[in-house]
Order: sequence, then structure tokens, then C-alpha cells
Amino acid sequence: MSASTLRRLGTVAVSTAALAVVAPSPALAGDLFFSKSSGTTASVTWLEVGELPEAANAPGNAHFGDLFVDDLGGGRASVFGSVHDVQCDDGVTPYLPGGGHGEPAPEDGPCRLLGIRFVDGGQVTFTIDRKFTTATLTGTLAVGSGHGETPASAPPVSITWTGVGDIYSERQSGTFVDEYGTYRYRYDFTGRDAAVAPGSRIGPMVFDDEAGEHSDSRIGRYRSSDRQRS
Repeated sequence: MSASTLRRLGTVAVSTAALAVVAPSPALAGDLFFSKSSGTTASVTWLEVGELPEAANAPGNAHFGDLFVDDLGGGRASVFGSVHDVQCDDGVTPYLPGGGHGEPAPEDGPCRLLGIRFVDGGQVTFTIDRKFTTATLTGTLAVGSGHGETPASAPPVSITWTGVGDIYSERQSGTFVDEYGTYRYRYDFTGRDAAVAPGSRIGPMVFDDEAGEHSDSRIGRYRSSDRQRS
């Protein structure tokens, strides 16, 4: 999976997650649901190559991850993300079976999906400057299987983002129609691409310290809204 593919997956994931966590506003006549949110955020998607220590509870020899941090002010933050653990045959460039869009993973193939872990909160401190030149996240993350049980682990996290290039803006929007009605969404982002500083890590996973690894990051401000009408 290329860095550009990681970027696309991360953009879709952060816009979807932002819409999922907001509280609904009063619905208009005929609307089933309407929500909107905005905030300052840092995100990173990555590929980690190689086996991790047994204590990490991360099977496989490749690990695709994403992490999104929403600034709550005063050093506080909302943190969420996921890690897909994959086992690939020797000599195969790691890829995510199923493409990461909800398709079922094939039962055979050179790469097999072993499991998914979810980041949902933790005890963290987050800082980000107004010009989106740098951001830092430190503390511990809550990681589990997503089935509502007590998080299986609390790995330490230490990530520094550094903005690169000019500030830019982008917008995603779309409309879907199904048997439940019409769904419309919009996601606006203004910020910078970013680089994760060498030595940044989550537990035993260190960003971009092995051949074949790569990550994609950005920091900035977003606005999102969605509406579903019957």
C-alpha cells in the first residue's frame, strides 16, 4: 500500500469519525438526522513492518494504523484510531486485505488479516499551535478489540508533528441515496501536511525506523456536517 493510499484512507476515516462523535442538532422538518462539528486536529496513518514484542499483543509482521487527535483545550484531547495486524508471506510488499473499506478479507492470499485493535481514549496531553507548525501528544492510549470490554492495553505514546509546506484548504462532500432516504455530508479542512519526528512511537512501535515503513500526517482545523432525510 502506497503512502497516497494511506492518505486517502486516513482522510476518509477522520471525516467519518468526526461526524460520528458529534451530538445531533434539532432536526429540520422531514430530516432524520442533522449534525455538525468543528475542531483542531492532528492525524497520522502508518505502516509498521516487522514483528513486535509479544507484550504488545500485536500478531503479524505488518501493522497498518491510524490515529486522530481532537484538541479539547487545556492540554486535553479526544483520541481515536485503529490498527490492522497483517501476516504477509516472505518477500511480499505488505498490503491491507480487503482494502480497508469494509470488504471481507480473502481467506487466502499473500497477506492475511489477523485482527483489528481500536484506540479509544486514554490519559494524554496534547498541544498544537495556532499556525499549525507543530503538535505533540504524550501519555498513554486505551487499546482494545472494540467489543466494549476493558481496554486490553495502555501503551505509552509520544508523537511530535511538524508542519511542512504551505497551509491549504480542501473540501469533501457527497450524497448517497438508499432505502432509508438521502444522506449528505461535507468535510472542510484547512491546515498543513506534517512529518512525524524521528523517535516518535506508540508502545514498541517506532515510526519509520525500518525499511519499507512510511507514515502520512497532517495538522489543522476541520468543519463537518451531515444530514439524512427520509
